[in-house]
Amino acid sequence: MKTTNVAIVNGISLQVVSDDREQLVAVKPVCEILGVAYQSQQAKLKEHPIYSSVITLSVTTGSDGKKYEMVCIPLQFFPGWLFSINPDNVKEEAREQLIKYQLECNKVLFDYFFGRAEFAQKKEQEFSRQMEVVATAKKNFRDAKLVLNEAELKLRQINAMTFEEWQANERQLTIPGFE
Repeated sequence: MKTTNVAIVNGISLQVVSDDREQLVAVKPVCEILGVAYQSQQAKLKEHPIYSSVITLSVTTGSDGKKYEMVCIPLQFFPGWLFSINPDNVKEEAREQLIKYQLECNKVLFDYFFGRAEFAQKKEQEFSRQMEVVATAKKNFRDAKLVLNEAELKLRQINAMTFEEWQANERQLTIPGFE
């Protein structure tokens, strides 16, 4: 097991203990940082249907530098546990940071679960709008193509007109059907 200090908060080291399989966070130092009762948090974790199955005992270094066996939670479950702590129960100097963290958790969860739906809805709206633009452009293109074809036909007919036809047409360059 390798212990790594990831932060020092209010003079208390927040450590991650890792092996080849997973990274663990010791619960007691976090409780000390937040000023919540370790025993009640430990009981809460043991009673929880998810956390009870993932918490474990692991040897970590205490704030006094000695090795202790402590209750640890896998790093991937750590944010959820912090999210579950009531900010009114933590010490004043940690409250603002915990609230900021929990607000960010709400934003991340919302974006993950509802952001995709919002994206899909906006994408569908924009796609429909753009389909209308394409349909209008195609219609305008077809109309313009018809006008172009008629103009080119008249141009060819004018070009093909002979002097005799011009005289027979009372000296007019009008083409029958294009008046």
